[in-house]
Amino acid sequence: MHVIHFAFECGGFDNRLMRGGLSPLVWNLSREYAARGHRVSLVTPAHGLLETLRRDHPVEELPYVHEHRVPLVPDPKVWPDHPAEIGLDLTTRAHRLRRDGVDVYFLSDACLDLLPDRLYPPPGTEGRDLAYFKPLVFQVAGAHFIQRYLKGEAAVVHGFEPYYHYLLPTLFAGDPALRTVSTVAANAPIAQAVYRPQVERLLGVFGVDADLDAFAAPLPAEDSPEATMARVLAGTRMHVEAGPDHIAFLPMILAHADLVDFVSPGQRDHYSTFRDTPFESLFRALPVSRMLRERAPKLFTGGCGISDSWLARDPRAVDREAVLRGLGLDASLPVFYHAARYAVHHKGQLELVRAVEEVLAGGTEAVFVLRFATNGGGGTAPAANAYFQSVADRFPGRVHLDWRLADEDTLFEQAACADFCVFPSKFELDGFLIAQAEAMACGAVPIATAQSVTAHFGHALPVDDPRATGLSLPGSFRDDDPALAAALAERIRQAVALRRTAPGDYARLSANARATARRFTWSRSADRRLDAFADLLRDRPRPFPVEDAVRWGWFDSLPADAWSRHRELIARSAADLGDTAAYGRCAPLDQQAYERLFEAAYARADFVRCAETARAAGRDDWAARVRGRYRVFRDATGGRILEYRHPHARHVELAVPGTVTPATGLESRAEAVASDEAVPADSGMVLRALAPAGDGVFRGALPGSSAGRRLLVMLTLDSGRVTWDSLPCDGLADRPAFRLVATDLDGTLLRDDQTVSARTLRALARVAEAGARHLVVTGRPAAACKQYLAALGYQGLAVCGQGAQLYDAGADRLLSSASLDLGLAQEVVERVEGALGPLELGVVTAPPESRFKVTPRFGERVRHGWDVTTDRGLLWTDPIDKLVLHHTSVPEDEVESVARTLCGDRVTVVHSVRGMVEVLPAGTTKAAGVERAAKLLGCDAAETVAFGDMPNDIPLLAWAGHGVAVANAHPALRAMADEIAPGNDEDGVAAVLERLFGTSEEPS
Repeated sequence: MHVIHFAFECGGFDNRLMRGGLSPLVWNLSREYAARGHRVSLVTPAHGLLETLRRDHPVEELPYVHEHRVPLVPDPKVWPDHPAEIGLDLTTRAHRLRRDGVDVYFLSDACLDLLPDRLYPPPGTEGRDLAYFKPLVFQVAGAHFIQRYLKGEAAVVHGFEPYYHYLLPTLFAGDPALRTVSTVAANAPIAQAVYRPQVERLLGVFGVDADLDAFAAPLPAEDSPEATMARVLAGTRMHVEAGPDHIAFLPMILAHADLVDFVSPGQRDHYSTFRDTPFESLFRALPVSRMLRERAPKLFTGGCGISDSWLARDPRAVDREAVLRGLGLDASLPVFYHAARYAVHHKGQLELVRAVEEVLAGGTEAVFVLRFATNGGGGTAPAANAYFQSVADRFPGRVHLDWRLADEDTLFEQAACADFCVFPSKFELDGFLIAQAEAMACGAVPIATAQSVTAHFGHALPVDDPRATGLSLPGSFRDDDPALAAALAERIRQAVALRRTAPGDYARLSANARATARRFTWSRSADRRLDAFADLLRDRPRPFPVEDAVRWGWFDSLPADAWSRHRELIARSAADLGDTAAYGRCAPLDQQAYERLFEAAYARADFVRCAETARAAGRDDWAARVRGRYRVFRDATGGRILEYRHPHARHVELAVPGTVTPATGLESRAEAVASDEAVPADSGMVLRALAPAGDGVFRGALPGSSAGRRLLVMLTLDSGRVTWDSLPCDGLADRPAFRLVATDLDGTLLRDDQTVSARTLRALARVAEAGARHLVVTGRPAAACKQYLAALGYQGLAVCGQGAQLYDAGADRLLSSASLDLGLAQEVVERVEGALGPLELGVVTAPPESRFKVTPRFGERVRHGWDVTTDRGLLWTDPIDKLVLHHTSVPEDEVESVARTLCGDRVTVVHSVRGMVEVLPAGTTKAAGVERAAKLLGCDAAETVAFGDMPNDIPLLAWAGHGVAVANAHPALRAMADEIAPGNDEDGVAAVLERLFGTSEEPS
């Protein structure tokens, strides 16, 4: 096959074209493909280094000259002094180097030849220097080159790093001869976005029309927890906030690429879920989260490896004493090694140097070989960070600091001398997949972050585990993290003691590290990718990754047959996540199961699931435990104090308005701007730690600006999981305790005579005055409740049809509706009649008619205007929304129980009105409908108070932050409700609303 590699750097064969791990990834895969007889074309910029390369390599000029204009459309907010469009007139030429069976094509023009020393534009040049657009120009010039010069046979176009090729899958999507693959090598923020007008303009250059609206991410509602999370995370390396004039480019790749490739299994896990990170909650609200689920078969793990030349070398042949003496270091002391591109924050290098300073100042006997590469190698390199250099200068003979990018000979010699290798990656942004593996392959015991991306290296296992390879560090999600620096210092001291006092344990870890790393070869990695490419070219579909989806908790994405084929696996995963709904589909929900689910959710600080489980189990003590996790009180000075408690919390931090203060003296502003790491924006929100008070209790003062707002805290648990908790602060201001009031109609809001009392109308008016929303939630179809909504003067959203319909009353427009399969409905009738005997039947036809068709003996429930028929066949002539069962002698509770037992895995069965049992599409509940409506209204479950009277209201009351049953409610609903209100004829809803929202007059 023909594989076209598209990479911004490829210098695995020459370190003058190398800036980091991308080069060996691209080059070693190219060599492996070529060695198997495949045609490999590697397209890359020349970076202004052609003359340098010609001195050592046979570079030939090709008869390719392309004169073209690249239109640059700069964002005026970032480039305020530039025209709306800048036309770059370029003449792109191509040169070829044939090496190891690979054709390397160097593209050269006035833009692509910029920045020969660093290759990549520094992020700090954005808005100031047009060289910033060099990667974008490479996409345009490279796409033209592929179409004009390389096209001619079926090929796989394999791009490395989405930011450097995001246009290509869209440009080539309509070309049957080109299949595209995108490799995500470093975990850049998944919401990273580009200026939409620029994308539209460049797609137009190639005559491609794409629906970019599909990739737009709506901004979270102002003052919502998600909006606060986004502002806090925008000050980190995990998230980049973008306005509506930007689009995230990873969704473009997911939509149009044929495969999306990851370099480790843990990286694919992480990028699919962001589980246990501060970004997880916000990620779930982004369109890309949904797209990853929908396109899960596209995701695969090609892996990463160590070069054959490295593995062929013998670490024992290295003269340790001579190498270390040449570096000015004492060979008798334990050696700690770090080699990576200079990246102060996301590679954890700042914390590493702080830890080195601490342990050496404290007298620890050890030496450090630290490589922070800043250029293409050769000669000397200036210090990129004055603080780093000062630490090295302060401890001569103990620290060797090198700013150059070295060749393999040098790196191998130094790695072979290392007793330990230190790789404290942060934000799950960098896996150190090659550098760490290379050092481990020499026998160095890793000290590295316990993150998903490098979980396969085994260093996060307990040290006494027979498979363990090293020592782990806690994950970190902040710049200049003192906790990570302290953990590094602790692990370095622990490593020195291990080497000295437990040589047998050290030898076991070292042997495991060597054996583990040597399993990751480029040969195996290439074979996995080539197999996937062959499937692409044969149009062989990839299966849905059921086992992965179960592990990730994607239960709503599973194919129907997975629930039977993988029942035990799903049950285990659901139990670990505390997911009661998924577990209940696989195993009995007895009290023991409920307790296990509750404790699992509580340990994860997933309090929404905790509350759901407590209500489902009827455990008021569990609900109280959830509510009691925090309190707000006033101290002696009148200030507000937040007290938060969780037995597994390591840190609790409150999101407050503020500005990030950079670490003084550790990195200057100029150094930050000159680095390859973008400086996070000042989002106006920061995290402030609550002080530990013992026994899992944390306390801190609330700022005045928190009055009347929900509080958002970030929890770091002992397990390493980081998650958010949104706390309603009742009583801090004149804001209502709830922002959403969800009420059933019949038997709840309406009196038995189907009217709405004046008192209820006044209470609902008070709800609106307080700034809260009223949401009608009814089992009636939308067409059958219009008169009641009119009586209420209701103009908002309504959840109708037991949650199957979302109706805009003000516009008289049905926004969404779910239908029940006719064949399935008839099967339900057959099975229930087989158990209970003949039934009387009713169906509600699909909108817009929404007629109620019933058989003659449906009972006293028959109403004027219903269609009565003696011919059952007429029930199935039109699409239906729901089926209604009525038995003339069997109680409806028994009918409901039998129908749910026989068919509950394929439909939803509810009892909402006396004498009627309703059968609806699977997954249809009032709770599901209200959750959809609440999201549109910018509210969540904790902000909702819900009212009902029948068993079909149980999911709704369980979902809401506070569930109220009226006194006339069914016993099953009263048993699980948080509160029992007066009956519907006594205006029970109004009585509760008056207490919650107040009233300006005495109730009648």
